Formats: sequence, C-alpha cells, structure tokens
Amino acid sequence: MAKPPYIPSLDGLRAVSIALVFLSHVGFGHVVPGGFGVTIFFFLSGYLITTLMTREWDQHGSIAMGAFYLRRIVRLSPPILFVLLVSALLVWAGWAEGRLDIQTISSQIFFYYNYFSLYASDPATVNGLGILWSLAVEEHFYLIWPTLFILLVNTRFEIRYLLVLLLAVVVWRAIRVFGLGTDEWTIYISTDTRLDSLLYGCLLAMLTWRGHADLLFGPSLPVRMAWLGGAVVVLLVCLSIRDETFRSIPRYSLQGLALMPIFHYAVTQPSDLWFRPLNWAPLRKIGQWSFTIYLIHYVIIEALIYSGFAALGDWALVVISAALSAAFAAATYRWLEKPFHPLRRRLTGH
Repeated sequence: MAKPPYIPSLDGLRAVSIALVFLSHVGFGHVVPGGFGVTIFFFLSGYLITTLMTREWDQHGSIAMGAFYLRRIVRLSPPILFVLLVSALLVWAGWAEGRLDIQTISSQIFFYYNYFSLYASDPATVNGLGILWSLAVEEHFYLIWPTLFILLVNTRFEIRYLLVLLLAVVVWRAIRVFGLGTDEWTIYISTDTRLDSLLYGCLLAMLTWRGHADLLFGPSLPVRMAWLGGAVVVLLVCLSIRDETFRSIPRYSLQGLALMPIFHYAVTQPSDLWFRPLNWAPLRKIGQWSFTIYLIHYVIIEALIYSGFAALGDWALVVISAALSAAFAAATYRWLEKPFHPLRRRLTGH
C-alpha cells in the first residue's frame, strides 16, 4: 500500500519551532527557549529525512545518493543565496548593520560557518546571520547519514548500533567539557557535539519503520498520557537547570529522548486535543515557510532595531518583524522555491 506523502503535524511542529526561535530573538529570550526551538528543528530534520529514506529503501532496496544530494542543493540553495543577497543589500543601503566578508560568506554558502565563526580571526557578517551555524550542523549530518543509514540497515542490529552512536556523542561531549575545557557555546554550535539532536529523530524514524515505536509507546490514552506527561517533565527540568555542565553534556540527550514520544503521538494521533492545533491551516502555512522565516527573521529584527523601530516598543517590534518575515518568506516560497518543486519531485525516485 502506498504511504501518504504528507506526514501529519510536522508543519505545525515547524511553526512551533520557528515561533520559539523568533520570540527569543525579538526580545523574549529570557523566558522563551529559542535554543530548544533549534533542537526541535534538528530532531524534525533527522526524523523526516530518515522516514523518507526508509520509504525509498522499501521501494527500491537502496538509496539514490546522487539524487539525495541534488535534492538538498535544490531545496536549500535558492532561499539561502537570496537571503544572503538581500542581507548584503540592506547593509549596502545603510538599513542594516554588519560587515561583508568574502570568507565569512563563503563559509555560510558552503556550510562550515559554525566552525569558521569559532576559529576564524575575524568572522564578520551581517547582524542576524549568525544563526546560519545551525545549517552547517544539518548539512554535515546529511553528508554522513545516507552512507551510515545504508551500513546500518545492512546489519541485523541497526537500532543497537544507533544507540551506541548516541551514547558515543554524549561521552564525547563529556570529554570535550572535562578533558578539553570546551565552553558551552562551542558545544552548542559544533557538529561533533550536536549530532545526536538529529540522530534522536533518526532513531524514532527507524523504530517506527521496524514497528517498534507502536509497541514502545502504545496507542491507548493512559499510556499516551504517561509518556507525554513524562516528556513534558523532562523538558521542563532541562529548561530550568542553568548549570553549564548539565547544559553542555546531558541536556541534548534528555531533550532528544523527551521529543520522541511527542513526535510519535503528534504524527500517529494528530486528532488528539493537544495535537489538533498543529494541523490548523495557518500553522501549517507558517511551517511551510519556516525555513525562509528562520533564515531572514533575525536579520529583519536587527535591521529594525538599527533603524530605530525599537523606539516604538517591544510589541510593535514583534508585530512588524513578524509581518515582514512572513511576507518575505511567502514571496520567496511563491516566486523562488515553488518553481523548483517539479525538479525536486523528479529527483525523488531512482
């Protein structure tokens, strides 16, 4: 039986993620966990890409590596290049603050900005584009995951090996913190220490594929409530503890584990009262635009502050920056991203 091309609730979860990141950047970072919004994005990316790969494997018994990487280029390049161009024009026109540096721009285009920003002597960029470190993490993951996926599924113990890899990442974080003295920010944006934020999404997709997720989480309402309640408690604990060692080492593992039942039930029980809003049309539309909103929103916020709009008040800044970000993303989606959809669809098969 053909599987549906659309996975319920994922666009709504994207909307929740971008809302957390946006509110954190627009001035509410002291109460809104923007970093957790990025973690949700990572988890969602790992879950979605692995789900699509399992479907391809079921259909063809292999993964078309060339098509996989071409899809990534076609998906990411147009909005990223456009946002970089618009950001540069804003600086050139005097409407935004920042410096244009060819080495920094190159690191953002070719997805090594997270390490470049840490170790370059002068990583100058447009104010608001610093968030592109997260794209580097995702693309580094995409470089290795298809090959790793193929290696895993050709063994009898793919879930066990994936669990070992997840454990290895948290051990490596501990080594970097205790042995190498790595600071919290470096842990936060480095690919080698954040890989598991995507891998927990991959784990859920693999468990679902093998039929283990339904057995683990169970469909009955009491079981669902127990899992979801436990997940919420874990997330609240993670957000409340401010100790740098905790935040650098076990936090991402605990968040990944807590997100597993939330995503599982959001996808399999989308009609539940607490998941139903994720499939409302406005949230799904925001989720559809979320990638471009993520790319541009902080540039717009910083540009508005630089231009004096912050004097209008916090909520005016929220409304104006949200409207401009959504309008920019909608136009980019309509006129720049959507024309590439037929090509992306042609690249989905072997």
